[in-house]
Amino acid sequence: MNTQPVLADSAGFVPNIFYSGSAKLKVLDADDVQYIERDPVGGERELGDFNLWDTVVTYDQDDIAKGSNGRFYQSFADGNQGNDPTSSPSAWFEVRFITVWNTNYTYDLGEIAQTSEGSLWKSVIGSNTGNDPATDDGTNWLPAVDSAKIPDIIKLTWKTKAANFTAIANESYQIDASANTVDVTLPALVAGQAFTFHNMSVSTFTVQILNPSYSIIGKVSTITAGTNLELSASNSVQFVAKTSTVLEVVGAQV
Repeated sequence: MNTQPVLADSAGFVPNIFYSGSAKLKVLDADDVQYIERDPVGGERELGDFNLWDTVVTYDQDDIAKGSNGRFYQSFADGNQGNDPTSSPSAWFEVRFITVWNTNYTYDLGEIAQTSEGSLWKSVIGSNTGNDPATDDGTNWLPAVDSAKIPDIIKLTWKTKAANFTAIANESYQIDASANTVDVTLPALVAGQAFTFHNMSVSTFTVQILNPSYSIIGKVSTITAGTNLELSASNSVQFVAKTSTVLEVVGAQV
């Protein structure tokens, strides 16, 4: 155990000094005149990146520290010391990492996860544990897109149906076919209209998109008039009307 302060021997050498965390170094001569000060001392990377933010550490530009709220922040500039990242937006900006969905991890509201096939999903609840976004019915996860319209993607405001119904253009439906087969009638088509249908994972019956007179262009083949399109549990499809008699599949999950 060294004395405090640590004293040099008659030759000017000091013993080995061991400590954890960060420290301030002051060197004084025999007359107690200070001629060196370093704050902090230690390996900067060891003290800085991805560790809990420390008020005595001086962070460089692009260093990353963990805030007291468990989130990570990146430093705007060199010489960043004493600025709590959770309350200093002029000194730090929050950074987030997209993680692969894990059944054991608890997701916060709005947190993004990626499934093994590459799709991105946004948690729509807090304390979201064990709910696989790839098979979720929209209760816990939705696709990680903005709610405003994006070209070729309609606004994902889902309406839930459990019985036969006539669809309305540019609306999205999650369908509970757990009690019976649900038939969906399409309205008269106008070019540019879009429709999205999802058969929920709890369903034991199919959803039938009734097709009395349309040609439905798929990614592989075309479904001719008179053949209904069936969705099994967890299946989804998105159509866009090309003409008054032609629908094109622009997105599907099977």
